[in-house]
Amino acid sequence: MINKRKSNFDLLKLENLWEVYNDLRNLKLQQENSKLKLSKELSELLKLKNEGNEVEKFKIQISLIKENIKNLKSPLWSAEEAAMVEALNVPNLLHKLTPDHENNVIFQHQSPPRSKKDHNVVGNEKNLIKYIQNTHPSVYLLGDAALFELGVKFYFSDYLKRSNYIQFSNPDFVKSLVVEGCGVDHTDPTSTFILQHNDDTAFNKDKRLHLTGAGSLYSFLAYHAKNVIYSKVLPLKYFSLGRQYTPSTGKEENYSLFNLSQSSAVQIFGVARDNNELDELLHETLCMVRTLFNELDYHYRLSYVAADTIHMWESLRVSIEMYSTSLKKYIEIGHLSLIGDFMSKRLLFTYTDNKEAKFPHVLSGTILNVPKFLGCVLEQDEEFTIPDVFRVENWSNKKI
Repeated sequence: MINKRKSNFDLLKLENLWEVYNDLRNLKLQQENSKLKLSKELSELLKLKNEGNEVEKFKIQISLIKENIKNLKSPLWSAEEAAMVEALNVPNLLHKLTPDHENNVIFQHQSPPRSKKDHNVVGNEKNLIKYIQNTHPSVYLLGDAALFELGVKFYFSDYLKRSNYIQFSNPDFVKSLVVEGCGVDHTDPTSTFILQHNDDTAFNKDKRLHLTGAGSLYSFLAYHAKNVIYSKVLPLKYFSLGRQYTPSTGKEENYSLFNLSQSSAVQIFGVARDNNELDELLHETLCMVRTLFNELDYHYRLSYVAADTIHMWESLRVSIEMYSTSLKKYIEIGHLSLIGDFMSKRLLFTYTDNKEAKFPHVLSGTILNVPKFLGCVLEQDEEFTIPDVFRVENWSNKKI
């Protein structure tokens, strides 16, 4: 698993830390057993009303052992924390469908566009996009582009509800605990937007707020962390329409709809009892994705992503891609991730089955990143128009 992912995780380091922790724990247990044994012997002596040097000797030995146990607590806690923190970096188990080396295309609709359009040029000519000049790339959608975004939300929301998905209104902010529980470094400013403390309160890097957006995986798990549900309600199928906030890496030279820090997104979240039920949920979701995108009739493809490319918390990633003629490569406009019980174990998300607590298996994903989708649509061979299924007149009497 480590080799397939080409991960730099150091198993030897974890093994050494665990050995140190085990040695200290065993030493503490030995000391406690010795103390218990001596205490019993002392009790027997006192029953015989023997209060000579032998009793005093036992009392001194017990006192020394107590001091040893006390002195072991701090290094034991430190060793346990070091081992646990390192163990949390162990990546998720790989799914049997995850390719070892290259992405595996499993479905393709239509053919890639042959034009040489650039979505920025088209957007400026038609007055559809206006970039905001700041540290992190963001954009205003204007005119038909704004109506396109609104229509996308109506279209996806309507279909998801008809597919028995429940809409969630999620928070934009989550705690460091949730970010770390999702397998992401909560201290890394390139992973999430971190709110800094500007008052005089004591600073704790493990107790901060992160701006992630209501259309993110984090916001769903913030709701379910340390939560218990009944097995009879499974499987669960949720979705949210909202923003996703992702810090810019600083590598992008030009503004583009493909590298925004703030994006509108459609996020789904599924919960199953076990791996078998999760695989069934994946198959059902893939069929739904194909139906949604086939109806739009743009070229796209679905791919299983290679093991060395997926996140450490993913066991399988299905990429939804469209071709960009300006970049001459495929752009991921959405994805599905199989997570299994990796995050539910870390965040104590459980369900009860015959009075037994079990960890549910999770599927989640951004099935559509609206700006990236719009960027690819603007680069299609045909002139840009709002698809009929997105038009306002089709949704004016409906609610998102």
